[in-house]
Amino acid sequence: MHHAQDSQRCNLPEREVLSLKGRQGTGIVPRVPIAEEAEATATAAVKVSGEGTPSSPESSQRASTPPTDFMGSISGGPSDEASGNQGEQKEEPVPPVLDVLRPKIFDLVWFLLLKFQRKELTTKAEMLERVISNPGEHYPLLFSEASECMEVIFGIDMIKLNPFVHSYVLVRSLGLTYDGMMHGTQGIPKTDLIITALFLIFIEGNRITEETFWSVFDKLGFYAGRDHFMFGEPRKLFTEDFVQEGYLEYRPIPNTDPAQHAFLWGPRAHAETTKMKVLEYFARATKRDPQSYPERYAEALRDEGERA
Repeated sequence: MHHAQDSQRCNLPEREVLSLKGRQGTGIVPRVPIAEEAEATATAAVKVSGEGTPSSPESSQRASTPPTDFMGSISGGPSDEASGNQGEQKEEPVPPVLDVLRPKIFDLVWFLLLKFQRKELTTKAEMLERVISNPGEHYPLLFSEASECMEVIFGIDMIKLNPFVHSYVLVRSLGLTYDGMMHGTQGIPKTDLIITALFLIFIEGNRITEETFWSVFDKLGFYAGRDHFMFGEPRKLFTEDFVQEGYLEYRPIPNTDPAQHAFLWGPRAHAETTKMKVLEYFARATKRDPQSYPERYAEALRDEGERA
């Protein structure tokens, strides 16, 4: 997981995205990196959670109106937390060589998506022969950038199986057993969307109002009722598909008029992953120590103890 500088490297040119539409397999590769989105989400969500500021997720005020500092930090405005971290997270220019290598990174991401869809292993030799060709000294950079894109955009990790032949298997992040490829846009893994939703719910006190939930995802380019060019229609994904799969719960909030709803972790999320894993995932995304979320870290530790 990575900060904004790294996520920009995964932001493939639109001409390359469009060229995939004619290819067999996924048909789509992202141009909006979730790494950048996750970083904004994490920063804003920490502000909402009120680390050190008393707040209640049951509050009717929070149910009806997203906090202004939450919205400001999502949209790029300064927040106390964000401002305090800028000195530690100075962005450096993307190396010029990446601009030259970007088409190869794009091709490798597409190749790895096909491997994931087909549940096939891959090797360094295969990537060199079928995708990269004449990589020279740039293979480590190409591999690093492509595997990074797989993780931060699709929630897919590359695990080395054999260090001698450099063979790899592609697996879903955080131990999740569902990738969402049969819902929304067919063939596109949606693991990272689930993880993002789980993080928001956790950081909000294990329950997030639908209004606040969509105020985040709207800023990330996911609009309820409007098809996303890569993932499909978000409202159906979150309120139906992910609920039916057991990763989210979508409950009405009592005594609200007009009726409002909230999202919670579903039973499958509790069974397959942990609060600590989700927290660490987003801590890596923002180059932070998980303990910089003190209240949530303490809660995650308690959760780990109860599971032991």
